[in-house]
Amino acid sequence: MSHFLFVAGALRERTSEESADLQLGHGLWGLCTGLIRTNLQTYLEAESRGLVYVLKVGIYAEFQMITPVLDFSALDALLSDELKTEARFGFVRVEGVRRLACSVAASQALLRNVLRIADQDELARRLRLGMHRLTQAEYEAIVQGAAV
Repeated sequence: MSHFLFVAGALRERTSEESADLQLGHGLWGLCTGLIRTNLQTYLEAESRGLVYVLKVGIYAEFQMITPVLDFSALDALLSDELKTEARFGFVRVEGVRRLACSVAASQALLRNVLRIADQDELARRLRLGMHRLTQAEYEAIVQGAAV
């Protein structure tokens, strides 16, 4: 079972937290790179779940992803204009969004421990990619650690 950790970064038009809230509020998660789209198309399963890490906030939310990956053109005109940066390579529908509150320091320590990343620079590099694929055990450990 594959699950995914997505990273919401700051954009020119809004903060990372605003971007995450906008996407989750519309029941979707946008795919901001071709690599993320390719990986989701390859590994997304009916039971896959997602976590959102918001820069400068920490682990922020979890949700159930609904297959399949959809093209940007499937968004209505208003959403496509509003989410043109976040979803330029497509999106997935999400449901059952649950907010999590885990500080940046606690989130980074948790991710380094669960993902077995000794170096903070390596964790930062991975987060800059925008998505990290998680195993069932990694997903459960992160959710449990973030809920404490």
